Amino acid sequence: MSQADTGTHKKLLVILPSPLMARNFLRTDILRLLGSGEEAEITVVSPNPDDRELVEKSGASWQPYFHPRRSRAAEEQGILAQLLRAGRYARYLAGLFLHMGLTYRINTLSGFEGFSARLRQSLSLRKTYMREGLPMSRLFGFPFPKSRPLYRFLYRCYYQRWQSFGPVEKLIAQVKPDLMILSMVQTHMVTPYALAARQLKVRILGINGSWDQPTTKGPVCPGIERIVVQNGIVQDELIRYHQIAPEKITPIGWLQMDGYVHQSEVARSEVLRRAGIPGAHRYILFAANAPRLGVHEPEVFRQLALQVQANAFGADLTLVCRCHPQDRDWRARWGFALAMERVVVDPPDLGPLGHLAAMVRHAGVVIASAGSINLDAVALDTPTIGLAWEDPALPYWDRPARAYDLEHLRELRHESGMMFARDLAELLAACARYLADPDADAQGRERLRQRYLYRLDGGAAARLANEVKEMLA
Repeated sequence: MSQADTGTHKKLLVILPSPLMARNFLRTDILRLLGSGEEAEITVVSPNPDDRELVEKSGASWQPYFHPRRSRAAEEQGILAQLLRAGRYARYLAGLFLHMGLTYRINTLSGFEGFSARLRQSLSLRKTYMREGLPMSRLFGFPFPKSRPLYRFLYRCYYQRWQSFGPVEKLIAQVKPDLMILSMVQTHMVTPYALAARQLKVRILGINGSWDQPTTKGPVCPGIERIVVQNGIVQDELIRYHQIAPEKITPIGWLQMDGYVHQSEVARSEVLRRAGIPGAHRYILFAANAPRLGVHEPEVFRQLALQVQANAFGADLTLVCRCHPQDRDWRARWGFALAMERVVVDPPDLGPLGHLAAMVRHAGVVIASAGSINLDAVALDTPTIGLAWEDPALPYWDRPARAYDLEHLRELRHESGMMFARDLAELLAACARYLADPDADAQGRERLRQRYLYRLDGGAAARLANEVKEMLA
């Protein structure tokens, strides 16, 4: 696609509603591949102001993601403006409530066992999920949760103009994009953008948010002409559960894993130097999950750290905690480990993925709780362990192991490319096995790469760019 071919710049609007999605997108070559500033005028919308410098450096322009509670124009002053903002936010919350109801119903109609298991958890745990917009109460299915006609009626009600917001429509009208690239297409966060695009007759290319979303996050918003996904599993789920036509779906791989192939490998000595690990040491990388999903992790880490200090794996081993990149309270969760010997705490980082890739690549083993970081380890052929913790002090359905009842994780437990630990004894045994033999389960990891990572060739961004250019042709 060149200016000579088209006669004018094509205009693209990219919507990245979460900081992690923005990082995964912007840390690839995608803006360069799309000809940002040369062949295309690109506007990127994201919630992290720190993205602005990176976006503008690539030749694109940046706009803040709209949220009715936080977004306010300079001219919106006075009591009346405050009342209007409050009304706008109330309307947004009403839409969120209805979206949660739709998510409850499609999960029930689809028979997702992971969702059913979560409904059996204690109220205190379900409240945590509900604060993040997940419908963990049977009230969201009232009445007739298995009624397809009622689901279709509520779907039509939700995706109406009442969930449109002036600032979003104003932005799209100003940009006048030829195409909108819309990520996380099953979330309430993108609904105002999808509705504005439909109102202004802007075509939409969707990006599936992550491997779990087809079976956890609810309906796909209307108006998506094409959608790119991580692998064939996600493709099949969108066809089966969301009735997306097969010809509209293209597997491209994982954007964030492009760098694992393209980057020149960081030397092990450099990784150790950055982390403050002695040069002769091996290390275990404990990749912490988000706080709501990793409540059990600090205690597990503490027990493992004590074993490391007792030389359970030898005197030449360090334990590293990689904090989740969106863990704002990481000091409260992990502060106890800062003073422990042969223990390193790596603070949250939403920056370039090279540091994470190097840490994973050179680890003796990577430990994680029900997260995609296990797949990062598989991508880099590093042995990895899933924490399927069966804490007997907790009710059965509240135990961390129940996360592996979710559809996107359940099959993983039956694969041979990684080990799972239900308690400290199993965790220590798995660590000892992989530290003694880094090639253990190597063939299984190769099968996991084929099944879950599609084509791990560094070309995911290029395949996305091709989809964009085809739609603009």
